[in-house]
This record gives sequence, structure tokens and C-alpha cells, in this order.
Amino acid sequence: MSQIPESIRFLLFGFGPEMAARMALAANSIGLATLILGIIAGATGKNLGLDATNWFLLTIALFIWGLGQWLVAYLGAK
Repeated sequence: MSQIPESIRFLLFGFGPEMAARMALAANSIGLATLILGIIAGATGKNLGLDATNWFLLTIALFIWGLGQWLVAYLGAK
């Protein structure tokens, strides 16, 4: 962290690594819930608000976003 100037550290890491880690946990938890909804929608053949494919795409997007937030938290705490 000594290479990053203090003036732009807030722009890179926002509220800090702890908040980024909490956001990653929330995104991955919601991603797990959407994965379960996608499995149920695919197994029953019914739309649970969205089609099963859309639930799986939303799951992938949330896991990628959660991974990005985890990387920000990891690099910010380093």
C-alpha cells in the first residue's frame, strides 16, 4: 500500500477493505440464493419470476461481482 498515494486510495478502495469484504459476502450469498432458484425453476419447468436460464446468468454475474469485491478487499488489506 505504500505505492498508492493517500489522495487516491479512497477512490480505489471506497470505504475500506472490510466493507468490500462484506459486499463480496453479500453478493456471493445472493448468488447462492439465485442458483437455488435457478435449479428449482429448471427442475419444475415453471418461471419463478425469471426463467431458469436467467437465474443462472444472474448467478454468474453475482459471483463475478463478488469475486471482484473480494479482490478489492484482499488488495486493500494487504
